[in-house]
Amino acid sequence: MEKQQIIDELRMILDGEPWHAASLKETLSGIDAGRAALKLPGTHSIWELAGHISGWNNVWAERLKGNPVSEPPDGNFPEEKQVADAAWQALQTQLSDSFGNLIRAIEELSDGDLAEKFEDNDYSLSFFLHGTVRHNVHHAAQIAMLKSATAKHGTAAA
Repeated sequence: MEKQQIIDELRMILDGEPWHAASLKETLSGIDAGRAALKLPGTHSIWELAGHISGWNNVWAERLKGNPVSEPPDGNFPEEKQVADAAWQALQTQLSDSFGNLIRAIEELSDGDLAEKFEDNDYSLSFFLHGTVRHNVHHAAQIAMLKSATAKHGTAAA
């Protein structure tokens, strides 16, 4: 039951109707590549945050499968290599896919697994998985705030 609740929360964050805000897909709608790449002082860009979420969801999916992956291959907050709408659309697809990868890895677990220690840590798999939900909500909220703030600043191409 707890496992299904975690899965449902991840789905809701991506494209459901969370009570606390818009879904991540809804928040990202209407943002073009230039706006996604725009960096306000002291912040990561929307692009970097989307890459961060995607990268870590994929790392966690691999770790749940028993693969010793320590960090995303493109880095913690990967910068855009090319500010183009096609690249931005590809990143949004990767982001959606990363939620699917994480959900599929969680689906392979039993509810009994959630009480077990996760890897070599002092916390349970349940604690870890709830942390993945909080991580995704945290960065989705940052993206929502940046979407609002960048509406006043135009795009990186402007």
